[in-house]
Amino acid sequence: MDLIQEKFASVFSAYQVTTQPRPDGGILLTLRAADGKQTKRSISYGQLHNAEQLSWAISAIRRDLAEQASELPVISMLQSQQRFALPTYR
Repeated sequence: MDLIQEKFASVFSAYQVTTQPRPDGGILLTLRAADGKQTKRSISYGQLHNAEQLSWAISAIRRDLAEQASELPVISMLQSQQRFALPTYR
């Protein structure tokens, strides 16, 4: 495991991390959750070699993963909720 993959593996320890080199010097980062869901992100050479940009990229990936974890309920589940009349004021 190379240094870049080790870095991402430590940051995203709940995921199986794989990296593939890209022609521009960046990487394709793949995170596989225990349930088999995959998340792929392209990280540019500039992001990998600039600490601030790498931090931003990691934060964005964390945000995306958190958003995926709180998926919206299925419409049919929402439609089955009890309905009641709204209050009226006179």
